[in-house]
Amino acid sequence: MKDSPLKCDFPETDLEQHLEKKLYCTHGARLASPPARKVTGVSESSEKMEHGVAYISERFMDIRTAFLKFRGAQLGIINLFMIVVLLLGWVVSLFYSKAFLAVLVAFGPIWMAIYLFEIFFPLTLPVRIDRQEGVVYVGHRGTFYRIPWDELEVTFSYNWQYLGSGVVWERQYYAHLFMREKHYFCGKTPKMPLQRKKISSGFKEEDMYRKWNFIVRYYNKGLIEEDADHLAVINFDSLRKDIASISTGKRIGEYFFLILLMPTMIWWKFTPFKYKWPKEIEEVFGKANNY
Repeated sequence: MKDSPLKCDFPETDLEQHLEKKLYCTHGARLASPPARKVTGVSESSEKMEHGVAYISERFMDIRTAFLKFRGAQLGIINLFMIVVLLLGWVVSLFYSKAFLAVLVAFGPIWMAIYLFEIFFPLTLPVRIDRQEGVVYVGHRGTFYRIPWDELEVTFSYNWQYLGSGVVWERQYYAHLFMREKHYFCGKTPKMPLQRKKISSGFKEEDMYRKWNFIVRYYNKGLIEEDADHLAVINFDSLRKDIASISTGKRIGEYFFLILLMPTMIWWKFTPFKYKWPKEIEEVFGKANNY
């Protein structure tokens, strides 16, 4: 297994070495801020960023930190799979009467388990970037931090993941935000003086950089014209607003495919099983809980 540096020209950092408790170790950590610097040669566009943004306005943006593409798409994938399997089971049942029942017994529990996961597993609060006040709000295990943008510490790093037989390893990339005790705002008192929170991860290094560049661009420039199109489906309210002007027939089609492929978008708005911002932060923004 060959080690190699990240493809960004940022200074190395030992922030991770100061953590009292390391859930996992990463390598080659590079400091992206402060001050917040973009990765050169990488796009700052919001295109294909809907999985990483829960809400956006001229004042603030909520950045999703957990599940992202996987959780948003898993029900759509399993629903399409079950439709195909059930149709095949129905066809076979024309010749073998118990085939359809066998399909339900074999795949039904998995289908139900995924739905139960979506229904009852609490949704993680995003990271909230407040352009107006120049601060970033972060919730971490019941503790809430208010970090000035100019003091924000974000690192890029990677870890080796074992993907299967034949000693197949692949690098998984991380962008971490570090939280210091001095930035404690409300909630549970911090248990450690320094902690970190993952704000993005994946197997494509450039995707990690693109998300960071987009965040920096948004903070510096706010919303631009293309963001309205690129981020039209970040949540249920945004989608409804986007399709309000189309014909009734097309709108019905949009809702049909939404229920079929991405029912989680609707559930995330109405589910009672979700974490909420504390009253101290709601006094600043109102009851704005986005997931």
